[in-house]
Amino acid sequence: MFLASSALYCFAIGRDRYTAVSEFVIQQAIPLNTSSSSVLGGAAAAPQVLTSLVDGQYLQVYLGSADVKNRLYPETSSLETLYRPSFPDLFSGLPAGSSQPAQVDFYRRQLNVAPQPLSGSVIVKTSGFTPTQALELNQSLLLQSRRFVNEVNQSISSDQNLFAQKEVKLAEDKLRAATKKLESFQDQYGQLNPETEQEATSSFISQLESRLVDLKVEEATLRRQYRDPDAPEVAFIADQVSELERQISEERQKAVSETGRDLNRLASEATSLRSDVEFASNSLLAARLAADNSRRESQRQLKFVVMLNQPQLPVAPDQNWRWQAFLGSVGIIVVAWGVGGFVAAAMKRD
Repeated sequence: MFLASSALYCFAIGRDRYTAVSEFVIQQAIPLNTSSSSVLGGAAAAPQVLTSLVDGQYLQVYLGSADVKNRLYPETSSLETLYRPSFPDLFSGLPAGSSQPAQVDFYRRQLNVAPQPLSGSVIVKTSGFTPTQALELNQSLLLQSRRFVNEVNQSISSDQNLFAQKEVKLAEDKLRAATKKLESFQDQYGQLNPETEQEATSSFISQLESRLVDLKVEEATLRRQYRDPDAPEVAFIADQVSELERQISEERQKAVSETGRDLNRLASEATSLRSDVEFASNSLLAARLAADNSRRESQRQLKFVVMLNQPQLPVAPDQNWRWQAFLGSVGIIVVAWGVGGFVAAAMKRD
């Protein structure tokens, strides 16, 4: 009776199912020589076929999600209207007033997304109670696939380019700030080169010290010539020595004193400001180069849905489900017969 009822439903009462099939591959715009990082799958390096397979697996999950179902059927009643039960087959279809999880589960049963491990292509099969239902659902899923791939590509490229542009803007601000500090320093002290000034001052002090040594030698010679230490000739040279020592001391004090030119501090500050400007210039150059490389890499890693097989309007109902359901009933009878016989034999032994 069970097999007879199953056969009656599967081959007489059950509504016809129609299947639409399409096949596509997610292909990179510029193929890589050896390996690639999947645009949809993160940074996992893989050959092109494996990359397409990873992308297809992500797409398989996405197409069966509640988000895609809500995009295709925004109104909760639209899916129920398209797939409502029809007499005499009251078992297949989506009853009115179904819950959201029940609708998502029914939607997933109407499609089959299968990434192919060998070729990396994706086969999409959709079913419907009419040929138009199957074809329109398949075409809608293809549109969603293209939208998903494009949005992911655009979002990743946009994020990369935005980050690169932010780095360029930050480098420009740093260069502008460093240049402004150097200009303020030059406005305050004029077109002063503290290093040159420091060298000139050191050279001047060295000349004074050399002259001081000569005068001291001359003074010592005169003191040996004249017995009177207060002789005019000796006093004249001694005054020159004293004045030269005072001048050397003043020059040294001016070179390092905060109230003077403070050449040491100015030289250190000028060197630091120039280093900041040079570092900021190099950083800006590196940031611009990175931004340009990011733009080129984003263009190189763009991916597209390449159609291999367009969906066609089914011309005949799919009979596979009928035989699968009937053979499933036979399997149930065989399992029940075996389990029942085992239980009966066990009880008889007891």
